[in-house]
Amino acid sequence: MLFTIREFERLATRDIDTLVGRLQRETGRFGDDEKYAWTESLPCVAASLKDSDLGGFHIKLGGSDGSLSLEYRLPASSSWSDLVLLGAGHGKPSAVVVELKHWSTSGDLPGVRSGLIRHNGQQVLHPSEQVRGYVEYFRAFHSAVIDKSADISGCVLFTNSKQVEAYGLEPHVRLVRDFPYFSASPQDLGERFPAFLRSKLRKPDEAWAREFENGVYQQDRGLVQNVARLLAGSALPQFVLVDGQRQGLQLVLAEVDKLLCAAPDKKVVMVVEGPPGSGKSVLGARLWAELALDERITGNIAFVTTSGSQKSNWMNLFMQATDQIAAKGLVLPANKFNPGLTPLWIKKHREAGKEIEISKWKQNLQVLAAQGGIPALPDNHLAVSIVDEAHALIDPTAPGAEGVPQSGWTMHAGPQAWHIIRASRLSVFLMDSRQSFRDNETTLPESIEGWAREWGAEVAPRVSLEGAQFRCAGSKEYVEWIQELFKSGQPGTPRWKTSGRRGFSIELVGDPFDLEARLQSHLAEGRTARLLATYGREWRTKNINPPHLAPPQLMDFRIPCEREGKPALWVKPWNFAPDMDYTLWVQAPAGSAMHANPLAEVGCPYVARGFDFDYVGLLWLNDLVWRTDRWVPEIGNIHETAIKRTLGRAQKERFAGRFGAASKELLERLIRAYRILLTRPLRGAYVWCEDAETRRKLEEVLGH
Repeated sequence: MLFTIREFERLATRDIDTLVGRLQRETGRFGDDEKYAWTESLPCVAASLKDSDLGGFHIKLGGSDGSLSLEYRLPASSSWSDLVLLGAGHGKPSAVVVELKHWSTSGDLPGVRSGLIRHNGQQVLHPSEQVRGYVEYFRAFHSAVIDKSADISGCVLFTNSKQVEAYGLEPHVRLVRDFPYFSASPQDLGERFPAFLRSKLRKPDEAWAREFENGVYQQDRGLVQNVARLLAGSALPQFVLVDGQRQGLQLVLAEVDKLLCAAPDKKVVMVVEGPPGSGKSVLGARLWAELALDERITGNIAFVTTSGSQKSNWMNLFMQATDQIAAKGLVLPANKFNPGLTPLWIKKHREAGKEIEISKWKQNLQVLAAQGGIPALPDNHLAVSIVDEAHALIDPTAPGAEGVPQSGWTMHAGPQAWHIIRASRLSVFLMDSRQSFRDNETTLPESIEGWAREWGAEVAPRVSLEGAQFRCAGSKEYVEWIQELFKSGQPGTPRWKTSGRRGFSIELVGDPFDLEARLQSHLAEGRTARLLATYGREWRTKNINPPHLAPPQLMDFRIPCEREGKPALWVKPWNFAPDMDYTLWVQAPAGSAMHANPLAEVGCPYVARGFDFDYVGLLWLNDLVWRTDRWVPEIGNIHETAIKRTLGRAQKERFAGRFGAASKELLERLIRAYRILLTRPLRGAYVWCEDAETRRKLEEVLGH
């Protein structure tokens, strides 16, 4: 929808409901927060543009044409920039990204770092840093910007506050010089902000606007190669290969070499399997760097993640290794391979009497294509996709998977792996099916290879990392011992002390205070440590921000103990991840509660999977207990919302007095969660056990 500035002014000042309604339909964002922000901020924008001498320009909502794009979605990204003004600049096309903030800034203070500001008592992302991220993303990953060598600049407009001085003080001076901010004061709205826009935009350029709006995800090759060189030489442990990891990388590269030579114009699919701690993730990161530097491979090379925790952490690891915000854009969430099917699309077609079913997902795709739908990542748009933790990919066509909630993925689009293969010439899936523990983690190696054949792809021989072990002090014996521990009905689980520890230790402790004290001693030595637990406690602090300040009665973990003959209460919250930012727990950046105390929160399998620490402290709760000669799931103590379907079926069996297929599946899911947590440490683990009989079992096998 294309409007002149004058038309936009009329709607924003006289018929805001119509404008917001159109914006909701174009973006698919119907939340009350978005509606409130648009209703309050857009009239302010209109008033500022009214006297900006940009009357010949256009304003665009959503889709395809226009010179100013409102709520423009970054290609292949979940991020939205509030405004993009487009026109001819100084001898080349120009775009200005404007971030709108309808914040109350009274009492805000400078942050602890350039990119953080203290807002409402918390360290949050500085709006100018947010704009910087958008601008760098456009420069590095927008096809029209790259092809036209366009000028991209950005700024912030506060639409609700005149008191914004703190945002420009040290340590933010340099940041706001490059990405300025403007308040809601008459001078800023009437003079400074319009003058800034006029300095960037000389005249309308509708052809350029169309190119920009139709732009797709495209990587700047110079950036890609620079990032790859930096990753290859990074000292961060997530990018350093040792021993068998190097062998694994060479095995994968050898297969790639053969396939590139034998089938240079053909799709290629490869599965790399390995148990926990075998180095799949670090191998994947280094494989990405090697292929990005391979001159035989041209086009986009993506590192693909399968969970919110993986996404936020790998994006920040790429950025840390290179000190470039744009490096985050080289990491693509698996959800971004959605071909364009949305809940709104499904609703509209069903209301029109069309048959839209999950089982007919290929038919759904044909309907979408016939209507002119173009995926954000079209067929073969990526030269390479390296998929980490591929066992967490969603396959809604798997037996029993239909109807399982899918976070961010439209089930009616079919399997995620199918679309990754569709969009990629070379797809490498790194996986361990024994680490799938959620109801929607349903993708198997056999399924991937079957879909590859559907596409006529060359299926490479599987590469196995079985036997390689880089966590747990390299103790393959420890991982094998964990496997034996969880075998029910088989007496004689070997004692860990006689299994050959190779420098790795696991010990039982008396209470959570002791657990924390042991980890604190290692933190004092400069080691890394985390507290972990499965889902044996409700998430009571989910809507408390920050949870660390909640009173004891509202904490997730409230464990009574006796210390020196007196009653004591050990309390902790679950891992805190506002806006799905799991780096706060995994990487503990400056300004976070975990930076001040890495034991401030308890991490769950979802946030910890794929990452490791020198030492971990495991709270073995009453969700998985030992009874006589076998492991038993205690349904009333399981609070994982992502296995509701399996849990519900197991509950029905329990009511019927039997231990059937669903109960066995639930037990296997719990065991997988504990296996994930017990294989996070590099040097040692400490365990506190809540259940007395389970503790006696662990004492027996640990030789206590």
